[in-house]
Amino acid sequence: YANVHRGIHALANETTQAYEAARATVARFINAPSAENIVFTKSGTQAINIVANGLGIGAGDEIVISEMEHHSNIVPWHFQRERNGAVLKWLDIDEDGRIDLDALDAAIGPKTKIVAVTHCSNVLGARTPAREIARIANAKGVPVLFDGCQAAVHGNVDVQEIGADFYAFTGHKLYGPTGIGVLYGKAERRTSKFMVHDE
Repeated sequence: YANVHRGIHALANETTQAYEAARATVARFINAPSAENIVFTKSGTQAINIVANGLGIGAGDEIVISEMEHHSNIVPWHFQRERNGAVLKWLDIDEDGRIDLDALDAAIGPKTKIVAVTHCSNVLGARTPAREIARIANAKGVPVLFDGCQAAVHGNVDVQEIGADFYAFTGHKLYGPTGIGVLYGKAERRTSKFMVHDE
């Protein structure tokens, strides 16, 4: 038995190399610029919680989410509302499951801390226009988190192409083991608030 990143003997080195190789594989899978952009978590929900708890959200700060979010991308933001006084701004969807991009643009204001939306709805199967969502939010200096738990298994994901600031997904929906998730973060979003030691 050997712990990852904890030993210098042969088995510890082999284990660490395999672990880091897995991180590199995940980076290639979503076209992250580097394995250093990848944090292993215990679930997609924990990945979202890391971002929610790392933003320093306070009273009056606004979080923009849509009506078609999975529970995992609602509860962390409700906790920010209940515990820190944040304001949730809900984006309506049309009967085809589309987010109105003009409504998104209007919902983002000077108090918006993050836009957190699904990349592909687990209820409707609708894919959101991720690139446009990121472009609108980033133009106003607001980061975007995509819940990619459904999208990662139903199509190719390119976090650089869509401009995701954060991207969360889980292993079990990709036919991997339970108890593992992934959080991608842009290098420029890596601050002391988001430093997570996943060993």
